[in-house]
Amino acid sequence: SQAGAVGQAVKDAIDIGYRHIDCALAYGNEQEVGDAVREKIAEGVVKREDLFITSKLWNSYHKFESVEKGIRRTLTNLGLEYLDLYLVHWPIAHADGDELFPRNADGSIIMEDIDYLETWRGMEGVCEKGLTKNIGISNFNSQQITRLLENCKIKPVVNQ
Repeated sequence: SQAGAVGQAVKDAIDIGYRHIDCALAYGNEQEVGDAVREKIAEGVVKREDLFITSKLWNSYHKFESVEKGIRRTLTNLGLEYLDLYLVHWPIAHADGDELFPRNADGSIIMEDIDYLETWRGMEGVCEKGLTKNIGISNFNSQQITRLLENCKIKPVVNQ
């Protein structure tokens, strides 16, 4: 949903029984989602532990040392202490930094050659620190999944 519209949608969804909330930094509405979730918790409609909240690591946080920065940005946006599931949104990387779509002078997106196994090691780290209960992937193909499974310490719980 567009910013400004998602908050009421999340509140209505929680009111009618939805318990899985899926969001992503790239959608630009994590703060609004978090505001709605916290409002429903404050009203006593749900407890945090009743919800399953998913978000996604954006392409500009794929360096090992940037993964934690990415999830902390998401947690700050949502106003939460942990996620239930954190996904690598895409198996490709943009230039490292806070800009979602870093661009060259010609307007093209600046890509960076970061192995998704490096990114996955960062994902395992944030899981081990308790910033997320589960980790997974999104938009990976079968070859990428096979390679990841052969080289990971913590297996992804889902490929969305």
